[in-house]
Amino acid sequence: MLQDLARQFVPVAEEVHFLYPEDAASQQRVAGEPLHQLFKRFGDAMPPGDWRREGTKQGIYLMGPDGEYLEGLATASGDPTDLRRRFERALARWQTLRKERKYANKPVPQTGVAMPAGFEDAPLLLRVSVRDLASAACDTTPRWRPGAFDDGNWAEFTRWAWNQSWHGVAAPQQLLPTGAAAATADTAWFRRLCREVFVDTVRGQAPPFADEHVRKAELRMQRQPVRNGKLTVEYEGEVELDDGAHRLRLRLRGRGAFAVADGRCEDLLLVALGERRGAHAANQRAAGPESGWIGFAVRRHAQAAPPKAGRR
Repeated sequence: MLQDLARQFVPVAEEVHFLYPEDAASQQRVAGEPLHQLFKRFGDAMPPGDWRREGTKQGIYLMGPDGEYLEGLATASGDPTDLRRRFERALARWQTLRKERKYANKPVPQTGVAMPAGFEDAPLLLRVSVRDLASAACDTTPRWRPGAFDDGNWAEFTRWAWNQSWHGVAAPQQLLPTGAAAATADTAWFRRLCREVFVDTVRGQAPPFADEHVRKAELRMQRQPVRNGKLTVEYEGEVELDDGAHRLRLRLRGRGAFAVADGRCEDLLLVALGERRGAHAANQRAAGPESGWIGFAVRRHAQAAPPKAGRR
């Protein structure tokens, strides 16, 4: 039901600190920017209890084409019942607004798989999902279990949090061994992938590891027999990253499928599981830096179309 309602809107994601920072100095910096003015106009029209919450303006907001208030909630929880009611109220307000403003009510366009901003030129884009894994020391709460989320304590999200990021691969052929024998992936390329991808951002933010913090980064590749015009490659490896503040030790397994004709990557999944320890930056591990289990899933997200050959 909630997903059906959400399809009536155009989803937009933005870093709220750039739209409406909480500190006075940053607010002065963005005061004249159109996006801030649009978001501020929307916020000023919201009920105070839904908008004026301490700490951040992160949330779920439903607005009209010119920033008109339809619904929204700062630091919105994942309570599906509350969100469904807000979406329903927003759609009812939209019906009134579009008639008053004579807005066209057109279907939301279906654009297919989009390349995230900044990765439009990436020959291969990887989508990285990371989350804590349940263990004796660190249990996780199912997100949708009734009563699992306490909206009065927004930090409760750490019990079921996960995160997602993207990584562009400039030379996808590095994932494809050239011969039938087992091979090791290019060390420099894989070290960079490890530094940028395998970062504990489950509960917040942390910077990539520096190259000197890579203790181990090895990816072994083995071709499998060609089937249905596709070449399968099996992967396994080990990763250890340690900057003194936080550490990851992971074992990696995966599989990729490549077109025999041109070597294009058509499917890829790498799964890395292991131990995390420590805290860093704003990843909210300070209260629990003890060892715990963590998992990464690295999938092929999209691949840019090959350039069209010119006429000779």
